[in-house]
Amino acid sequence: MKVRVHELAKKYEIGNKEFLNLLKDLEIEVSSHLSGLSEDQVDKIKSHFSKDEKATDDEKPGKKKKKSKIKEKSKEPVLESKKDKNKKKKKGRRTDFFVKKADTETGKVVEEDGIKIIKMRGEMTLGEFAEKLNINSSEIIKKLFLKGQMLTINSPLSIELAEEIATDYDVLVEQEEEEEIAFGDKFALEIEDKESDLQERAPVITIMGHVDHGKTSLLDAIRKTEVVAGEAGGITQKIGAYQVTKNGKKITFVDTPGHEAFTDMRARGAKVTDIAILVVAADDGVMPQTIEAISHAKAAGVPIIVAINKIDKPEANPMRVKQELMEHGLVSVEWGGDVEFVEVSAKAKINLDILLETILLTAEILELKANPKKRGKGVVLESKLDPKVGPVADILVQEGNVKIGDVIVAGESYGKIRALMDDKGVRVNSAEMSQPVEVIGFNSVPEAGDTIYVIQNEQHARRIVEEMAKERKMSETGKKTITLESLSESFDNENLKELNLILRADSKGSAQALKESLMKLSTNEVAVNIIQSAPGAITESDIKLAEVSNAIIIGFNVRPTTKAIREAEVSGIEIRTSSIIYQIIEDIEKALTGMLDPEFKEMYLGRIEIKKVFKVAKVGNIAGCVVVDGKVRRDSNIRIVRDGVVVYEGKLASLKRFKDDAKEVVAGQECGLGIENFNDIKDGDIVEAFDIQEIKRTLR
Repeated sequence: MKVRVHELAKKYEIGNKEFLNLLKDLEIEVSSHLSGLSEDQVDKIKSHFSKDEKATDDEKPGKKKKKSKIKEKSKEPVLESKKDKNKKKKKGRRTDFFVKKADTETGKVVEEDGIKIIKMRGEMTLGEFAEKLNINSSEIIKKLFLKGQMLTINSPLSIELAEEIATDYDVLVEQEEEEEIAFGDKFALEIEDKESDLQERAPVITIMGHVDHGKTSLLDAIRKTEVVAGEAGGITQKIGAYQVTKNGKKITFVDTPGHEAFTDMRARGAKVTDIAILVVAADDGVMPQTIEAISHAKAAGVPIIVAINKIDKPEANPMRVKQELMEHGLVSVEWGGDVEFVEVSAKAKINLDILLETILLTAEILELKANPKKRGKGVVLESKLDPKVGPVADILVQEGNVKIGDVIVAGESYGKIRALMDDKGVRVNSAEMSQPVEVIGFNSVPEAGDTIYVIQNEQHARRIVEEMAKERKMSETGKKTITLESLSESFDNENLKELNLILRADSKGSAQALKESLMKLSTNEVAVNIIQSAPGAITESDIKLAEVSNAIIIGFNVRPTTKAIREAEVSGIEIRTSSIIYQIIEDIEKALTGMLDPEFKEMYLGRIEIKKVFKVAKVGNIAGCVVVDGKVRRDSNIRIVRDGVVVYEGKLASLKRFKDDAKEVVAGQECGLGIENFNDIKDGDIVEAFDIQEIKRTLR
């Protein structure tokens, strides 16, 4: 049996990451710490360590002496004595431990080895670029004009054009990527951990997979509680997190929605997780969302455990699932890969213990640790506006702990924790690392995915929120440059038909996911215009907004208030509510399809050649003809072609066979015809007959 990487790492008392780096140096290729090693590879590793036997612990390969350097700036002021406080107390705002100002300059000029380099950051206009080159902008405008390019001082420059201009002045141009500063770093809320402070924490598990493959049923079976009840259409509609205990150790589960509209929510779930459980139905195999879930887990860099569910079904075929997953890079350990596969049945409760033991083993290998002494930090999994208690956020604590009375900040929301509820709905005083908890006390609904921090006081939290709001406004009102493409788009949009919608959902994450799903239905002809998207019940103000904006109100898992129903009836506003997302998307798709302009296609019928033109009193010119191809009907559209040029398009006034009216004349037959509103027919003219057929339009 092959020795696994993590077993050797444990033997040599080296962390998995360091050991994998060491194997890379030894040119031993492995995909993860779960990979098996051949005898030759094990011998190579042994010989490497035997050479360094005499080395001290600090010099052992793969081990690094960790420094617990703490940034001075990142410390919040410690509590001081009254005497010290009186000395330092000054009027005005505090400026310590606050904001790292971002460099807003569009570019800078540096000199390296005697060569001038312009480092472009973001968008730069021609005028700004000329200033960096230290020349008059009119000189560049003239040069470009001679090359056939008409630009002004305010025209934006692409990196390619900037490089082209710079070569004339022996200057190099480099593009600098703007680094987005993380929330914690921006406001100096992060400090480095001391190795001695780190403690083992519970693993966070995300359950992923295709819709109706049994993710919630599996979680339900593990928790032995009915979370399935109330799920519409067999789909989990919001992220929830739950904790279970196995062999005295806690495991946190994050449940993610199965429908493709919740891709972003599932992606958020993957970012906070340590291990991903990929649930695949044994009777169904790999499906589109299974592949999508694999991508999210890989992007998040987390190990995957595959749970092949529904093995109790007669049509179950676990072998087929393993073969299909192999095509997507998931190879089971028994087949020489590094992915653990567990065959389970949520319904029959088969092998659930084995699944939990596999999770704990993988968690042990990962050596999951965090610092309980740090300031409380977590991530918002879901948020909503509760009509009784106000903004509510489901959070997962990642570092430190949070307790009642703590001042917290998340994005543009802050507050003081008034109440904490665990996953069983029990009120608790505090929450520790890897614990999911519901927080009540925010001043507004935070965004799902926001990082939450415990702050020293409300004044500091308020200033952070003000700064975040200011930054958002600045980015929204950033300068917009006009290009030919943007002008062309704006002209196209003048003919765009819009369907105005107001969205209400049970949570902020659901509202955002539904909004993005509906926006995807837009085309260059018809578009969905979301006027407002928010969590909460449908209210009177929504009806009034819909009335002035000519919008339809969509409610997802929410209902209108009594007053809103009455107001809607009086105003004639349509309210559509549903607890199944498929229905909403289908309804909007049908509405958009109906808004599309009709498309017509010409269907060729036949061709007539005019042999002789007769003048008839009080009637006009009548043509004696022969049908040379196809057929011609009395009600056909026709066009007259003379010497290859169309001279008239219209309808027939009459179609006769000898002296009788005819409904239709076919190839080879002679006929007489008159043209509606056209008398200038000549011998040799060709009359083409055609129909116009309307084509049924679709959005896709």
